[in-house]
Amino acid sequence: MKKITTLMAVGVVTFGLSVSAYAGPASDDDPQAEIAELDASAKAAVSQADWDAFSKNLVNALKSDHDGLREAAMRFVIQYGDRVNVKAAVFDVMRIYRNHDNQNLRRMAVVALGQMNSDWAISFLRLSVEYESSDALRHTVRAVVESRDGEGKVLNR
Repeated sequence: MKKITTLMAVGVVTFGLSVSAYAGPASDDDPQAEIAELDASAKAAVSQADWDAFSKNLVNALKSDHDGLREAAMRFVIQYGDRVNVKAAVFDVMRIYRNHDNQNLRRMAVVALGQMNSDWAISFLRLSVEYESSDALRHTVRAVVESRDGEGKVLNR
């Protein structure tokens, strides 16, 4: 009888620990939790399979409606652009560049587009530089396009 009671107690404690480990806020409820999850994914990514999973998380974050989450995802794209594949979100990032009210977020989107290895995005940026009304954005677009061209071409104003 003592063994059964001990086994039941161990089972209850184990079950309680496993439930408490999963009892946290849903990532849909807290954007900060998603940002932390992206950061943890980046630090833990050591194999190509992990980078692929991290890339999928970034694409989902870039398609989000939450500005903070998209900003964090763009920072990761800028930081890990050579390791992640987020081409599926190139139109979403381009939309941030073209339509967002925050100029700093638009500049970040331009830099992220440069890291996304999308020839279409670079071509679009190359064409849009002439029509950009903000000096800061125009300089950022030029720098990104020139860094991708590698030839140091000077674009017309």
